[in-house]
Amino acid sequence: MDTNEIQEQILKTANRFAKMKFGNIFPKVSKREFEMLAAVQEYMDKNAGKQGIHVSGLAMRLKVSSPAVSRMVGMLEEKGYIGRDIDKEDRRNTYIYLTDKGRAVKVSAEEAMRRLTERVMLRMGDRDMQELIMLWNRLADIMEEELTAEDV
Repeated sequence: MDTNEIQEQILKTANRFAKMKFGNIFPKVSKREFEMLAAVQEYMDKNAGKQGIHVSGLAMRLKVSSPAVSRMVGMLEEKGYIGRDIDKEDRRNTYIYLTDKGRAVKVSAEEAMRRLTERVMLRMGDRDMQELIMLWNRLADIMEEELTAEDV
């Protein structure tokens, strides 16, 4: 295969992964909403004792704009998955936290994803999965290095 064919195959495969529908796995939230719930939970797990995460911090973790995060927080708040509290030290800031309902939806989605992964692993085999992950990470590492090179 020449460089153009490899480039095309990489882009097509990456696009297939990006377009995968996870509606069966995440029936109550979108993939992006799940990512937000997971990011909030991860922050709270790592920062025990904190009230929650600020919208700006969540936007940085998700690599999206604060207005986009605010819109999604509003939708998740309407569903009862996320709550907000005003920062007692700086009332201009708002903390975002997961509600019990939000934690339950996140756990349910994680369990469904685990079952999917188990089925995929059964079909692929442990050795092929390990090799795929190793090669996938190697490809990502090399691409990141090349994208940060001065001559790109």
